[in-house]
Amino acid sequence: MFKQIYQKHFKKKLFNKLIAVYSFIAVASLLTVSVFAYQYFARNDINTALLEQQRIVDNMNRYLDQKYDLAQAITQQVFQDNMLIRDTVYLLEQGYEQYIRYRLDTYSSSNVFFTRNLQDFYVLQFWKDPDLQNINLISPTKQFALMYSAQALSGKMYDWSKEPGLNEQWRRERYGFQNPSYMSQKAKQAGTETKNGTADPAPSDVEQGVQEPVNTTDTTRDMPLFTVTTRISSPETLLTAGHISIDFNANGIARQLGSSIRGEQWLVLNPKGEIVYPAQAAYDGQVWPNFDKLASINRNKSQAVDLDGQKSYVIVSKTNKLGLTVVGALPQAAITDHLSGIRNTIGIVTILCIVTVLTLTYFSVLHLSRRTQTIVKAMKKVQDGNLNTRLPVDREDELGLISESFNKMCEDLKQYINRFYKSELKQKHAELIALQAQIKPHFLFNTLEVIRMRAISQGVHDVGEMIYSLASMFRHMVKDKTVITVNEEIENCRRYLELTRIRYRDKLQYTIHMDERLGGYNIMKLSVQPIIENYLVHGIGLERTDNHILIEVMQSEEELVIRISDNGKGIEPERLKQIQQELDEAQIQDHGSLGLKNIQERLRILYGESYGLTIDSVLNLGTIVTICVPLN
Repeated sequence: MFKQIYQKHFKKKLFNKLIAVYSFIAVASLLTVSVFAYQYFARNDINTALLEQQRIVDNMNRYLDQKYDLAQAITQQVFQDNMLIRDTVYLLEQGYEQYIRYRLDTYSSSNVFFTRNLQDFYVLQFWKDPDLQNINLISPTKQFALMYSAQALSGKMYDWSKEPGLNEQWRRERYGFQNPSYMSQKAKQAGTETKNGTADPAPSDVEQGVQEPVNTTDTTRDMPLFTVTTRISSPETLLTAGHISIDFNANGIARQLGSSIRGEQWLVLNPKGEIVYPAQAAYDGQVWPNFDKLASINRNKSQAVDLDGQKSYVIVSKTNKLGLTVVGALPQAAITDHLSGIRNTIGIVTILCIVTVLTLTYFSVLHLSRRTQTIVKAMKKVQDGNLNTRLPVDREDELGLISESFNKMCEDLKQYINRFYKSELKQKHAELIALQAQIKPHFLFNTLEVIRMRAISQGVHDVGEMIYSLASMFRHMVKDKTVITVNEEIENCRRYLELTRIRYRDKLQYTIHMDERLGGYNIMKLSVQPIIENYLVHGIGLERTDNHILIEVMQSEEELVIRISDNGKGIEPERLKQIQQELDEAQIQDHGSLGLKNIQERLRILYGESYGLTIDSVLNLGTIVTICVPLN
């Protein structure tokens, strides 16, 4: 089936292939972008939720630390105040009845109408923090507890040494109900005053006797508390007299939480895994079911964990001073539930974009297909022999250029056919002339050798020597090599200078200094001889007999340096500057120092832009030309 569809719609139809390929690329690209966009929003929401989770956990730890610091501050005040620590230790060591007698004796021996007592201090602490629930003074040896709570203005005594049931009653009243604010009770009850308006000097700070039993029906719940307990020691003996336990309402943690997400959990656990916060019926007095999984979770870092059959991001922190474990659990499904709207929006936009792209692709390719079919039909007409076929050129795109080139090809082809025979005759005539104009180089060598031998036979030895130098130079120049050795180039220069010296007789002298070790290195052919020729044409003074040219071949680091210096006429500064500028130009001009620029261009082509020749001259003193090429 697929093979038939390919054979019918794609095999011989290029533009159908283009439509299919472009459509596939567009759909794949849009779908990929949509998936990445959704994943981006999902990751962004998860990261935001995890950052908020970290912030809440930090706030919970900070809250617990604040309560711990408050408890420590209360205990520290007790130890720093001599009266408070003395009364507290006496109460815990001697018992309540002895403490009452001690307070009466102290008041009787004093000369003041008002004395401080424990109740004033401990009740005052409830003003400082609304989450402070109970302050318990516990004596294990005397088996009693004195509890100050936020709902009462006086302490209450629980002595289970005489009545064991009071221990359970103390526990129920400590945890059994939500206490109203201390400040709301303050307005209902005023302090007892004497007839003269002063405070009652009675030293009792404990409400004695059994109070009305607390309602413990199912309508109440154990209050979630966390407790800071400190040992109370006697300042004189340093022996433990008892303990002070300060209870805080754990429901204050709820104020640290932000906006809630469905299914999230915020827990505070004690070292045994028992839940301190929140006080939910399902976890009342029980260990958190997932407590065993906390051991494998990194501290202070969110980690994906399977809780109760669903993936959740759990963070575990134990950075507070109380040693409690703070746990935050966010279900992944709850975090990404609200992304359904974004997912639907992305899906609709993606579908609309796909439809738009496919429509634009189809009509664009269809338009190109029609223009291409026009070109194909015109090509078939030319194939049938109709060279008058022309295509309309109405656009400047690639197909327009093809149409224009097609029309030009047809016109050129028509003209070529019309003049084919004339061109063939002209070509044959040109080939005949070229054959007739060719001259063999060895014919010239043989002719020069005959002339040289004739001159020697007639005794004209200087003419024979000149002809020999000329023939050697000619043989050197017609070689098809581009690069020759330094020895060959210098030897060619020597023959040229010798030929010139004979011509000018005693008016020209030359000197060649060359390190013999450099003779085997390569250099470009005809790189030195044109410079010598330039001196002989422009710089030599025929009225002088001391004309001299010096050729030096030396090595400078990894470079081969050839310096040609003379004592000729020199170059005027303006002309020298013009020549130096021309040597830096990119192309050879048809005027100026053609020989020097020819050498410069060939050197740069062969060795690179960093090599070549330089020229320096002083008028009436001479000229120095330096060639620098790599040592190779």
